[in-house]
Amino acid sequence: MAEGYCYLSLIPVRSEPSGKSTMVNQLLFGDRVKILEENDSWYKIISLHDNYEGWVEKNQIETSAPVAGTQILLIDDHTATILVENCTKILLFGSEIQANDSQLIINGIKSELIAGSVTRHLDFSGENILLTGYKLMGCPYLWGGRSPFGIDCSGLVQLAFRMTGVNLPRDAWQQAEHQGEFIDLIAEARAGDIAFFDNEEGRIIHTGILTGDGYIIHASGRVRIDPVDHIGIFNRDSKGYSHKLRIIKRYNKVTETQAF
Repeated sequence: MAEGYCYLSLIPVRSEPSGKSTMVNQLLFGDRVKILEENDSWYKIISLHDNYEGWVEKNQIETSAPVAGTQILLIDDHTATILVENCTKILLFGSEIQANDSQLIINGIKSELIAGSVTRHLDFSGENILLTGYKLMGCPYLWGGRSPFGIDCSGLVQLAFRMTGVNLPRDAWQQAEHQGEFIDLIAEARAGDIAFFDNEEGRIIHTGILTGDGYIIHASGRVRIDPVDHIGIFNRDSKGYSHKLRIIKRYNKVTETQAF
Protein backbone atom coordinates (compact mmCIF):
# COMPACT_ATOMS: atom_id res chain seq x y z
CA MET A 1 0.00 0.00 0.00
CA ALA A 2 1.27 3.43 -0.93
CA GLU A 3 1.83 6.14 1.62
CA GLY A 4 1.28 9.88 1.39
CA TYR A 5 0.84 13.02 3.43
CA CYS A 6 -1.39 16.06 3.68
CA TYR A 7 0.34 18.99 1.93
CA LEU A 8 -2.49 21.50 2.50
CA SER A 9 -3.26 23.41 5.69
CA LEU A 10 -6.35 21.36 6.55
CA ILE A 11 -8.46 18.82 4.67
CA PRO A 12 -11.66 16.94 5.55
CA VAL A 13 -11.76 13.17 6.01
CA ARG A 14 -15.19 11.79 5.14
CA SER A 15 -17.11 8.63 5.99
CA GLU A 16 -17.76 7.82 2.31
CA PRO A 17 -16.12 8.80 -1.02
CA SER A 18 -18.41 11.79 -1.55
CA GLY A 19 -18.21 15.49 -0.77
CA LYS A 20 -21.74 15.19 0.63
CA SER A 21 -20.86 12.54 3.21
CA THR A 22 -20.19 13.26 6.88
CA MET A 23 -16.83 14.72 7.83
CA VAL A 24 -15.46 12.40 10.51
CA ASN A 25 -11.97 13.81 10.86
CA GLN A 26 -9.48 16.34 9.51
CA LEU A 27 -5.84 16.08 8.47
CA LEU A 28 -3.40 18.85 9.32
CA PHE A 29 -0.41 19.73 7.18
CA GLY A 30 2.23 17.01 7.42
CA ASP A 31 -0.09 14.26 8.68
CA ARG A 32 1.06 11.01 7.09
CA VAL A 33 -1.35 8.40 5.78
CA LYS A 34 -1.43 4.98 4.22
CA ILE A 35 -3.63 4.63 1.11
CA LEU A 36 -5.90 1.59 1.42
CA GLU A 37 -7.94 1.82 -1.79
CA GLU A 38 -9.10 4.12 -4.59
CA ASN A 39 -12.58 5.09 -5.75
CA ASP A 40 -12.66 7.47 -8.71
CA SER A 41 -11.29 10.77 -7.36
CA TRP A 42 -11.02 9.52 -3.76
CA TYR A 43 -8.53 7.64 -1.60
CA LYS A 44 -9.50 5.58 1.40
CA ILE A 45 -6.74 6.31 3.91
CA ILE A 46 -5.64 5.43 7.40
CA SER A 47 -3.83 8.08 9.45
CA LEU A 48 -0.47 6.77 10.64
CA HIS A 49 -0.55 8.72 13.91
CA ASP A 50 -3.84 7.22 15.14
CA ASN A 51 -4.96 4.46 12.76
CA TYR A 52 -8.14 6.35 11.85
CA GLU A 53 -9.77 5.52 8.51
CA GLY A 54 -11.76 7.67 6.11
CA TRP A 55 -11.95 9.08 2.60
CA VAL A 56 -10.06 12.07 1.19
CA GLU A 57 -9.93 13.62 -2.25
CA LYS A 58 -6.92 12.43 -4.24
CA ASN A 59 -5.82 15.93 -5.19
CA GLN A 60 -5.41 16.86 -1.51
CA ILE A 61 -2.85 14.13 -0.75
CA GLU A 62 0.76 14.07 -1.87
CA THR A 63 1.78 10.49 -2.57
CA SER A 64 5.55 11.03 -2.35
CA ALA A 65 7.26 10.85 1.03
CA PRO A 66 7.88 14.21 2.73
CA VAL A 67 11.51 15.32 2.88
CA ALA A 68 12.78 14.40 6.33
CA GLY A 69 14.55 16.93 8.52
CA THR A 70 16.67 16.46 11.60
CA GLN A 71 13.86 17.57 13.90
CA ILE A 72 10.10 18.08 14.03
CA LEU A 73 8.58 21.41 15.03
CA LEU A 74 4.93 22.19 15.72
CA ILE A 75 2.88 25.29 14.99
CA ASP A 76 2.28 26.92 18.38
CA ASP A 77 -0.19 29.69 17.42
CA HIS A 78 -3.71 29.41 16.02
CA THR A 79 -2.05 30.12 12.67
CA ALA A 80 1.48 30.63 11.38
CA THR A 81 2.49 32.18 8.08
CA ILE A 82 5.37 30.51 6.24
CA LEU A 83 7.16 32.00 3.22
CA VAL A 84 7.84 29.28 0.64
CA GLU A 85 9.54 30.43 -2.59
CA ASN A 86 7.94 33.90 -2.45
CA CYS A 87 4.51 32.43 -1.69
CA THR A 88 2.86 32.39 1.73
CA LYS A 89 1.40 29.30 3.31
CA ILE A 90 -0.88 29.36 6.36
CA LEU A 91 -0.46 26.43 8.75
CA LEU A 92 -2.63 25.70 11.78
CA PHE A 93 -1.99 24.97 15.44
CA GLY A 94 -0.54 21.50 16.01
CA SER A 95 0.72 20.98 12.46
CA GLU A 96 4.05 19.18 12.39
CA ILE A 97 6.77 20.49 10.08
CA GLN A 98 10.30 19.36 9.32
CA ALA A 99 13.34 21.46 10.14
CA ASN A 100 17.13 21.35 9.86
CA ASP A 101 18.93 23.47 12.45
CA SER A 102 15.72 25.54 12.90
CA GLN A 103 15.47 26.03 9.10
CA LEU A 104 11.91 25.05 8.17
CA ILE A 105 11.35 22.64 5.29
CA ILE A 106 7.99 22.81 3.49
CA ASN A 107 7.46 20.28 0.69
CA GLY A 108 11.22 19.86 0.50
CA ILE A 109 11.90 23.60 0.17
CA LYS A 110 13.73 25.73 2.73
CA SER A 111 11.17 28.15 4.14
CA GLU A 112 10.89 31.09 6.51
CA LEU A 113 8.50 31.76 9.39
CA ILE A 114 7.16 35.30 8.97
CA ALA A 115 4.26 35.27 11.47
CA GLY A 116 3.26 33.07 14.38
CA SER A 117 5.51 30.72 16.31
CA VAL A 118 6.79 27.15 16.29
CA THR A 119 8.01 24.93 19.10
CA ARG A 120 9.55 21.54 19.74
CA HIS A 121 7.35 18.95 21.41
CA LEU A 122 6.63 20.16 24.92
CA ASP A 123 7.76 18.10 27.90
CA PHE A 124 5.11 15.59 28.85
CA SER A 125 3.28 16.94 31.90
CA GLY A 126 -0.26 17.65 33.00
CA GLU A 127 0.47 21.37 32.97
CA ASN A 128 1.61 21.30 29.34
CA ILE A 129 -1.42 19.24 28.32
CA LEU A 130 -3.62 21.88 29.95
CA LEU A 131 -1.66 24.62 28.17
CA THR A 132 -3.02 23.49 24.81
CA GLY A 133 -6.56 23.56 26.16
CA TYR A 134 -6.09 27.11 27.42
CA LYS A 135 -4.69 28.23 24.06
CA LEU A 136 -7.79 26.91 22.31
CA MET A 137 -10.30 28.46 24.69
CA GLY A 138 -13.32 29.84 22.84
CA CYS A 139 -12.68 27.94 19.62
CA PRO A 140 -15.96 26.72 18.07
CA TYR A 141 -17.14 23.13 18.28
CA LEU A 142 -17.12 21.18 15.01
CA TRP A 143 -17.89 17.49 14.63
CA GLY A 144 -14.71 15.86 13.28
CA GLY A 145 -12.71 19.08 13.70
CA ARG A 146 -9.06 19.27 14.73
CA SER A 147 -8.22 22.95 14.36
CA PRO A 148 -8.73 26.33 16.09
CA PHE A 149 -11.43 27.05 13.49
CA GLY A 150 -13.50 24.09 14.67
CA ILE A 151 -12.69 21.23 17.02
CA ASP A 152 -14.60 18.43 18.73
CA CYS A 153 -14.12 17.08 22.23
CA SER A 154 -11.83 14.16 21.35
CA GLY A 155 -9.95 16.30 18.82
CA LEU A 156 -9.11 18.72 21.64
CA VAL A 157 -7.77 15.90 23.82
CA GLN A 158 -5.83 14.36 20.94
CA LEU A 159 -4.26 17.69 19.94
CA ALA A 160 -3.30 18.52 23.54
CA PHE A 161 -1.40 15.26 23.85
CA ARG A 162 0.16 15.65 20.39
CA MET A 163 1.82 18.87 21.56
CA THR A 164 3.65 16.78 24.20
CA GLY A 165 4.72 14.11 21.72
CA VAL A 166 1.98 11.59 22.54
CA ASN A 167 -0.37 10.05 19.96
CA LEU A 168 -3.83 9.11 21.22
CA PRO A 169 -6.68 7.57 19.22
CA ARG A 170 -9.17 9.87 17.49
CA ASP A 171 -12.62 9.25 19.00
CA ALA A 172 -13.62 9.55 22.67
CA TRP A 173 -14.64 5.89 22.98
CA GLN A 174 -11.32 4.80 21.44
CA GLN A 175 -9.39 6.99 23.85
CA ALA A 176 -11.37 5.51 26.76
CA GLU A 177 -10.44 1.97 25.69
CA HIS A 178 -6.79 2.85 25.10
CA GLN A 179 -3.86 2.14 27.41
CA GLY A 180 -3.71 4.15 30.58
CA GLU A 181 -4.31 4.01 34.32
CA PHE A 182 -7.84 4.18 35.71
CA ILE A 183 -8.37 6.77 38.44
CA ASP A 184 -11.05 5.68 40.90
CA LEU A 185 -12.08 9.00 42.42
CA ILE A 186 -12.26 12.44 40.87
CA ALA A 187 -10.72 13.79 44.08
CA GLU A 188 -7.56 11.87 43.09
CA ALA A 189 -7.41 13.40 39.59
CA ARG A 190 -4.43 15.49 38.54
CA ALA A 191 -3.98 18.19 35.91
CA GLY A 192 -3.91 16.50 32.51
CA ASP A 193 -6.01 13.47 33.44
CA ILE A 194 -8.82 12.72 30.99
CA ALA A 195 -12.47 12.29 31.96
CA PHE A 196 -14.99 10.38 29.83
CA PHE A 197 -18.76 10.71 29.87
CA ASP A 198 -21.49 8.38 28.68
CA ASN A 199 -25.13 8.51 27.59
CA GLU A 200 -28.14 6.58 28.89
CA GLU A 201 -27.08 3.53 26.85
CA GLY A 202 -23.63 3.54 28.48
CA ARG A 203 -21.82 4.64 25.32
CA ILE A 204 -18.89 7.04 25.70
CA ILE A 205 -19.92 10.27 23.96
CA HIS A 206 -17.75 13.03 25.45
CA THR A 207 -14.33 13.71 26.90
CA GLY A 208 -12.25 16.53 28.32
CA ILE A 209 -9.07 17.48 30.18
CA LEU A 210 -9.23 17.76 33.96
CA THR A 211 -7.47 20.70 35.61
CA GLY A 212 -6.97 18.85 38.90
CA ASP A 213 -8.84 21.45 40.94
CA GLY A 214 -12.47 20.69 40.17
CA TYR A 215 -12.73 21.94 36.59
CA ILE A 216 -12.58 20.53 33.07
CA ILE A 217 -11.56 21.97 29.70
CA HIS A 218 -13.77 20.51 27.01
CA ALA A 219 -15.36 21.28 23.64
CA SER A 220 -19.11 21.69 23.96
CA GLY A 221 -20.44 24.42 21.70
CA ARG A 222 -16.98 25.92 22.11
CA VAL A 223 -13.83 25.10 24.03
CA ARG A 224 -14.72 26.11 27.58
CA ILE A 225 -14.06 25.49 31.28
CA ASP A 226 -16.80 24.13 33.53
CA PRO A 227 -16.95 22.67 37.05
CA VAL A 228 -16.88 18.87 37.25
CA ASP A 229 -17.54 16.47 40.10
CA HIS A 230 -18.36 12.79 40.69
CA ILE A 231 -21.71 13.28 38.92
CA GLY A 232 -20.39 14.99 35.81
CA ILE A 233 -19.98 18.39 34.14
CA PHE A 234 -22.00 21.27 35.56
CA ASN A 235 -22.71 23.70 32.72
CA ARG A 236 -22.30 27.29 33.90
CA ASP A 237 -24.74 28.62 31.28
CA SER A 238 -27.65 26.22 31.73
CA LYS A 239 -27.07 25.86 35.49
CA GLY A 240 -27.38 22.08 35.24
CA TYR A 241 -25.41 18.91 34.56
CA SER A 242 -24.70 18.44 30.86
CA HIS A 243 -22.60 15.25 30.84
CA LYS A 244 -22.55 12.20 33.14
CA LEU A 245 -19.11 11.05 34.34
CA ARG A 246 -18.14 7.48 33.44
CA ILE A 247 -14.38 7.02 33.95
CA ILE A 248 -11.13 8.95 34.48
CA LYS A 249 -7.83 7.86 32.94
CA ARG A 250 -4.21 8.92 33.27
CA TYR A 251 -1.84 8.37 30.36
CA ASN A 252 1.93 8.33 30.27
CA LYS A 253 4.29 9.17 27.44
CA VAL A 254 6.15 5.87 27.16
CA THR A 255 3.20 3.52 26.60
CA GLU A 256 1.18 5.90 24.45
CA THR A 257 3.93 6.73 21.95
CA GLN A 258 4.49 3.00 21.45
CA ALA A 259 0.79 2.28 20.96
CA PHE A 260 0.59 2.71 17.16
